[in-house]
Amino acid sequence: MKHSIITLIFSLLCGLLSAQQDFSEITDADSLKTYMLDAAIVTAERISKYRDYDYVMVDFEIVNDKFYILQRENKSLNDFRVLVTNMVFEPLDTMPLPDRIKPTNIFLDAANQCQILCQDTVYQIVEYFDKAFYGFPVEKSHYLDVMRKCVFMTENYVYFRNLKSQGYSIEYYRVNPAKGTREKLFSSDDSYKLREIQRERDFHRRHRLTTTVGNQVFELGPEPNEWENFVSMAWFHTKNAFLGHIGDTLIYFDHLNNKIETYNENMQLIHTCEISYPEKETFWRHTIYQDRAWGTFYTIFGITLNEIDIKTGRTIPKINANNYLSQKMIIYKGNLYSLKKRRDSGNAEISFIEKTKLY
Repeated sequence: MKHSIITLIFSLLCGLLSAQQDFSEITDADSLKTYMLDAAIVTAERISKYRDYDYVMVDFEIVNDKFYILQRENKSLNDFRVLVTNMVFEPLDTMPLPDRIKPTNIFLDAANQCQILCQDTVYQIVEYFDKAFYGFPVEKSHYLDVMRKCVFMTENYVYFRNLKSQGYSIEYYRVNPAKGTREKLFSSDDSYKLREIQRERDFHRRHRLTTTVGNQVFELGPEPNEWENFVSMAWFHTKNAFLGHIGDTLIYFDHLNNKIETYNENMQLIHTCEISYPEKETFWRHTIYQDRAWGTFYTIFGITLNEIDIKTGRTIPKINANNYLSQKMIIYKGNLYSLKKRRDSGNAEISFIEKTKLY
């Protein structure tokens, strides 16, 4: 049954490949392009904010120069809609959602299709004569079991990421739907840190300080599970690998070995370089962002968004991203779009999408 579900999704994905994304292709080392600016530091410009005073922004996605914004009416917990706008937030369409649909967020799958995720069901957003509709409901757990592993698609392959050992071990592989073949590509095993976390938790449990008040003995300091959460985030967070692509060229960020590798789709190595990330800065979580249209790559050190030169491994500071205050960030055509939420003095929820120009 599971195989039939995967086969069905593969066939649907392949049928959706008629419109390729707007990526520049890299074919060999001589034509390897870096999308960098000459200046070492660029001051970005926040050029607009989009806010609807009658609606709370729940989530958003960008597809083919359109925003799909999941909104909830300000004074209601049940009245949801999807607002479709152009890139300057001019409304193009509104899709009300019935009360039976309890949406939580919007999910963009590897086929570049927006899905409305609900508690138990997933609804695909489809357009017919420039009018948006929800349809094709599927069971949520089965859908996410497959689609969360699927990272992107090219003309010949569907690429997957399999997380193991609580995400401390990653395997990338691809499937050729036409031939029905599966091929392992890369693996990154940082799972020894899980054993270190376990040892830290057990040591903390055995050696917690105590104090006696009257006839009662109290343990001091954080609980063992609290200490485990702390060390997993502060000392032993995983160096997650990342696989991106520009056209049919693969860009592999091998954080464990401090390398960026570029391959063609025949898995021939085109270029490799060392990563110049600040390894001593413990706040870095090895997260990579990619411009969905232009193919440039970014990471965040603290609150600063840095562009990555995939040819040299150097990073260039771009903007103060305020990622700690952002619910979601998408980079698209040289702009950073951030969903931000806060509450005013009257505890009313304020939400808006901020656009920051990176060039």
